[in-house]
Amino acid sequence: MNTQTSTKSLNTLLPAVALFSAMALPATAEHASGRVMSGDLGVYYEVYGDLASDVTPFLVLHGGMGTISSDFGDLLPVLAEQRPVIGIEQQGHGHTGGRDAQVSLEVMRDDTLAVLDALEVDRVHVVGFSMGGMLAMELGVTAPERLETLSAISVSQNHECMHPAIVEMNLNPGAAPSPEALELMPTEEDFAGMKDEYADNPDGPEQFERTMQQLHTLIVSDWGWSDEELAAIGVPTLLLLGDNDFTPVDHAAQMAGKIRAQLAVLPDTTHMSIMSRPDWLAPLIANRIATAEE
Repeated sequence: MNTQTSTKSLNTLLPAVALFSAMALPATAEHASGRVMSGDLGVYYEVYGDLASDVTPFLVLHGGMGTISSDFGDLLPVLAEQRPVIGIEQQGHGHTGGRDAQVSLEVMRDDTLAVLDALEVDRVHVVGFSMGGMLAMELGVTAPERLETLSAISVSQNHECMHPAIVEMNLNPGAAPSPEALELMPTEEDFAGMKDEYADNPDGPEQFERTMQQLHTLIVSDWGWSDEELAAIGVPTLLLLGDNDFTPVDHAAQMAGKIRAQLAVLPDTTHMSIMSRPDWLAPLIANRIATAEE
């Protein structure tokens, strides 16, 4: 897919839209990078700051079709001023190659923990956006001992709880998107920027389409958590979303109630713009950490 991709072709590939990258600007801070083998896959990571310090680091988890720099380019430098930051690029994303096996929250969780284990990091303050927020929630449910705090941006409890226009588009990818969906979805320019992030993928730029198809399979699957699983999360949690996000505000409020989480709704903000608001996000995340430590 290139910048000349037709609207009809985009609609065919849009079913994974609820996971998509926010396309922020690239981070400029100096960092170290490497790969950790998780099963058969070399998972790419970046580290900003000194992990040998006694300060619990941030773990940032990008959205679907995104990368560390594309989703956290604006926020990461601000976070890195507070504590070390670890970023991981998931299966089939950015600098991490794909697998024939389907992308799933369980597999991404195991890949993420493999990187933390290799870096000898026991606990983190996780910050995840969209698909990365889903992964952060999965860590909160299944590996809470690895988390100090959990900040999930633009997430829902399951696929059916997203904005109805997004649910319909995901379930019927061949149909013309509704006007409501068109207002929420990425533009052709956004897609071109996403694809540029795959230039150095170990499996070639063709991995972009393969990953998108796998994310469609993921988003329409039965991922999610029961009310009981959410209520059992003991990690201090913050849910953040835009007031015109893929997740309705009333659903986010219900989730926050189940988890006993803090909830922040950013005004005049969409799924595609929320990660470009570091001046709002960073203080809210810092407050969640500070109140958890009281």
